[in-house]
Amino acid sequence: MGVFTVENVWVKNILRDVTLNVEDKVTSIVGPNGSGKTTLLRVMAGLIKPDKGAVKRPGKIGGSWQNPYFSFTKPTVLEELSETVGSKSEALEILRSMGLENLAGKSPFTLSMGQARLISIILAVAWKPEAVILDEPTNGLSCGWKARVWRLLRNMNTTIIIASHDVEFAFTISDKIVVLNEGIVVGEGSPRDVLEKGYLRTLGLPEPENWRGGL
Repeated sequence: MGVFTVENVWVKNILRDVTLNVEDKVTSIVGPNGSGKTTLLRVMAGLIKPDKGAVKRPGKIGGSWQNPYFSFTKPTVLEELSETVGSKSEALEILRSMGLENLAGKSPFTLSMGQARLISIILAVAWKPEAVILDEPTNGLSCGWKARVWRLLRNMNTTIIIASHDVEFAFTISDKIVVLNEGIVVGEGSPRDVLEKGYLRTLGLPEPENWRGGL
């Protein structure tokens, strides 16, 4: 699995002296709107160069961002996935395994937001990168589809970093939680540690009720 090291990173007025090590299988970054979650993900992915500080990252990183349509370039979903995994037969098998074979011939740009997000996540993980970065991966998804995404990610042998407002999903899937507020890491630890120390309550964020044991 890939390892990330963020050292004293500053980005304009968004991130302020962020230091973070990611070694766990699944790490989720949570925090209020405007806390810098997306910016931190983009810095970790190498899409934004910090004003100060340094980031060490794996060489092969898959990503799915808040607007899933930015992931698409091909006329059909099958062609998108075929280019990623190398063959149409393998791409079709992946879609079947997720119950999405009915989308194979559709244009990815005509998919619903939930469908587009699912395909974007599959594109991010299907080529087996060293690490995967997912920004709001459950937006637009039903409880059933959240559970499928949960199983897909937990069954991967790779580092996964998530930014999410969906604290129930984040705490259920994660080995480590990072709490960000106003561009500063205000707390981190296991889901249990973060809840016991009251980091979410301090920021006025909802605490998950049923986060143990998976979705």
